Amino acid sequence: MDQDRAKDLLTNLLERATTSTEKVFLTSREVEALGILLASDCLPSASRSLSSSATASVPNPSAQLRIHKVTEDDIPRNTLLCVDFGTSFSKAFASVDHGNGRPELVDLPIGDGSTGSRLTSQSELFIDQGRIYFGPQARKRMDDTQSSVDRLIDSIKQFITLHSDVSTLGAARMEVLQDSDQRFSKRDILVMYLAHLMTITERALAEKGISANVRRRFTHPAWKDASKGKNENEMRLLMAEAIVLARSASTDFGGSISVSDARVLLDSLKAVNQELLPLVLIEQPVREATAAGAGALLATRESSRESFLIVDIGAGTTDVAGFICVNNPEHDQVSLFEITGAANAKNMAGNLLDNILLKMVLERTGLVSDTEEHRAASLALRRSKRAYKEQLFKTGSVLIELPTDEIITIRLEDFLAYGPVMNFTKSIVTMIAESAVVVAGDATRINLVATGGGASLPLFKDLVEKGADFDGKHVVFTERDLIADGVRETNPELVDAYPQIAVALGGSLPELPEQRANVATGLTAAPKRQMTPAYKS
Repeated sequence: MDQDRAKDLLTNLLERATTSTEKVFLTSREVEALGILLASDCLPSASRSLSSSATASVPNPSAQLRIHKVTEDDIPRNTLLCVDFGTSFSKAFASVDHGNGRPELVDLPIGDGSTGSRLTSQSELFIDQGRIYFGPQARKRMDDTQSSVDRLIDSIKQFITLHSDVSTLGAARMEVLQDSDQRFSKRDILVMYLAHLMTITERALAEKGISANVRRRFTHPAWKDASKGKNENEMRLLMAEAIVLARSASTDFGGSISVSDARVLLDSLKAVNQELLPLVLIEQPVREATAAGAGALLATRESSRESFLIVDIGAGTTDVAGFICVNNPEHDQVSLFEITGAANAKNMAGNLLDNILLKMVLERTGLVSDTEEHRAASLALRRSKRAYKEQLFKTGSVLIELPTDEIITIRLEDFLAYGPVMNFTKSIVTMIAESAVVVAGDATRINLVATGGGASLPLFKDLVEKGADFDGKHVVFTERDLIADGVRETNPELVDAYPQIAVALGGSLPELPEQRANVATGLTAAPKRQMTPAYKS
């Protein structure tokens, strides 16, 4: 709870006390508000900062904030971590730069396998009976208690999506259904989930023999220029705070923590001088599509200059980025340039398709809205809509049994011809075509690379077969393999998960593509130059 919220609560208390003729009792939230205001107004300002070796004194000895100053000497050289905080799943990857143009890639299994791969973990949180559950534990607790899926805090990434102002999240309260006591803001929820992500990532680093004090990048959606710098700075602060929380209570943030302990830690965190936070560990952020492009372009074919369009369809957003690869005989490595004018994004992706499938199924049931049967069917669909969608695209049809004993069969061809899906496809294809024209320039053919959970959508096959048109120009696409050279042969276990981990992998590379408004005409006959990973599991 912040001070403004505390003042609001106590203002309401004062109004009750002055207008009521009966005894006035304080709620637990009002008691908490009193504690916050008294602490902020009565304590000397010097007591609100912690020294580099101090431990914050808190009412509950089981929840203590511990600050350990991180210096440059603590940070391993040439090692970089990228954390991809996704709408549905989160991922992490590391790289070690040996200075020979062949970065060693290190996969970090942060999951328990319940997502289908140990390289991904659920971006979910669940509050129940005085405890907060993270990742796979969140959904398990929801299922074990047979709770409504509406109580699950998922899609946390949407707090910081395209048009968001991250700095305002501290004033945004959670829904009562998800946080019945209204003890947490959206910022609190975000920093706690990031603390969970830092905990499982640093455990995976330790298993690989890499120091937890590795520099790290975070990926972000395509924020507009007006808010980009402000949001990036706020996210750096959130990430640094998350590291402190993770290292103060790694056991708790690894699985679950009590609401009271979490509140104590968050409130203690507000008293910490920012200079003591491990901001030194937070590297420059990277846009998701840029990171995906960097990974996909690790290996280039025998050509002087190639144009690439990277389309990253996740759960919350679809991002597009354009690149030029130039093979210059005067350099030992391929030069990668991102064409800034080709960058684009839409706040529509896999989650929208999930909801469209739910709508289509309910329409086929014939159930009447606002009836118990309709509500029961809707609830059952919301719990499993993502799994139904994945089966639909994988097998071509899905059979859905509802609590009303109805069985609805959806065929893929019918789904793709459904009006809302056609509108979705048209919007994405138009965005891709617009960016493709920018990247192509005077050329008519460019390479197309699809990443993210939506990499297998049929729209990509159609683009390769038919091309795309925009502003009177037709662009032809050549489909290129997303997976970097050597990885398919040496590490086949990564193949299925690769579309989802491409962003984290690319973002961990030592050098990101240089951003330019355009690239002048380059060489036409350069010798073969390749940059390939030395992959180490």
